[in-house]
Amino acid sequence: MNVQKKLKELGVKPVKGQNFLNSEPTVQALVEAGEVEDEVVLEIGAGTGVITDKLSEKAQKVYALETDTTLYDYLREKFEASNVKVLNKDFKEYEIPEDVTRCVSNLPFHIATDTMERLGEKQNQSSVIVQRELAEKVLAEPGDNQYTETTIRTNYYFLPVKLRDVSSRSYHPKPDVTTSILKLYPNEDRHGVEDPEALFHVTKALFTNKRKKTRNAFVDARHILDISKDEAKKVRDELPHSEERPVELEIRELADVAEAFKQEFPGTLK
Repeated sequence: MNVQKKLKELGVKPVKGQNFLNSEPTVQALVEAGEVEDEVVLEIGAGTGVITDKLSEKAQKVYALETDTTLYDYLREKFEASNVKVLNKDFKEYEIPEDVTRCVSNLPFHIATDTMERLGEKQNQSSVIVQRELAEKVLAEPGDNQYTETTIRTNYYFLPVKLRDVSSRSYHPKPDVTTSILKLYPNEDRHGVEDPEALFHVTKALFTNKRKKTRNAFVDARHILDISKDEAKKVRDELPHSEERPVELEIRELADVAEAFKQEFPGTLK
């Protein structure tokens, strides 16, 4: 696996944010984690096709997205007579096909958070490589410094498991960060949340002051919640978990706060 040589042959000079996997064990681990046997798989950022190759051997069908036109042309020719459909598409503007059941990708760092959320909305089981810093946020527990809005959103949609870290030496060029392989199991029903949009809205507001007591964070976030200071102060002591801090609350407890807010101020949520 000589990714550097292939890029040179194609005349592709990696730009900032382009880091290509060149480690066979890492590619193998990522694909095995994907459980892609006879599945329809989405790969975001196919690059030189080192992951795509492995996916095509096991999957029923592969959608491989690549925005770089030179790499796209190379991949289209390479996989012309195969079960791989190569697309010159940006994932941010791409509608995930209904037949996709898995995602296996070395995610571009700058879209990883948004990508996981979109995969979560579709409840696509996924095996992805992300920055270790992001993986730590995803896996954070209530009370941790890394416990953020990203934690809540990802864990609402998925049961995440970290498989291993990936050294920067596994890439060309080497990124400035360590990455991690995450396995994401769809599991949004386990929380019993009736209105996820209300949960996300209230979480975003409360986490602007996540270490204050919920009652105080609620008043401070009134502009985000689109209510007045008097309205917020009137109900703050009646909120569930008002004496606890948002950073200490699990998803179900944050949903309790969101439901209470929704009942008090139904017109603020569209």
